[in-house]
Amino acid sequence: MPTFSKDFILLFIIFPIYFIFLFFGIFKLIFFLNKKQKVALKKLADCLSWTIPKFSFYPSITGLFDGLRFNILLIPGGKNSPPYLRILLNKNSMFKLRVLKESVLSGLGKKIGLVREVKIYDEGFDKEFLIFSDKPDRAMSYFSNSEIKNAVRDLFLNGFADFIIDKKKILIVKPNYNLDFDLEPQRVIGILGKLSLLAKGI
Repeated sequence: MPTFSKDFILLFIIFPIYFIFLFFGIFKLIFFLNKKQKVALKKLADCLSWTIPKFSFYPSITGLFDGLRFNILLIPGGKNSPPYLRILLNKNSMFKLRVLKESVLSGLGKKIGLVREVKIYDEGFDKEFLIFSDKPDRAMSYFSNSEIKNAVRDLFLNGFADFIIDKKKILIVKPNYNLDFDLEPQRVIGILGKLSLLAKGI
């Protein structure tokens, strides 16, 4: 039978304990740093009878809106990235889509052939936004509805910078959000209403 030294046995016992304490230390630090966000989400949840998950790495809230499950997530900023507000609706889709705001860089990329976007043949909308899709025909059909285009415009006017339709979800992202302004209950309901409209068009 193999024999182990006392030092080895001691290390075998201490290491798991060390990592457990380290894990809970990091968890408490994240909780402390996100305390303001959690308080703001708690107020929103209490006002609208939504749920705050017990175990979530980032502050978040979940619920149902127009029969679709949603998730609101507050992602803290990093050294080279701003904090983000992400709002997601669970919705199956047969195509992928991404919409971004046109910029000087994207315009330059198009001129030299690095950016290949989908054109929906609405001159104003095509100039205002970049559209990417794995199924251009479906994207064109999707944006043939003026209500869809208006909802996208409204979201970008409200500071959202990214609109994505994936296989099982539809989501929007807003950098540098304001806790008091962006998590005001009626404002959140209005944003979810626009997302629901966009989801129904899929």
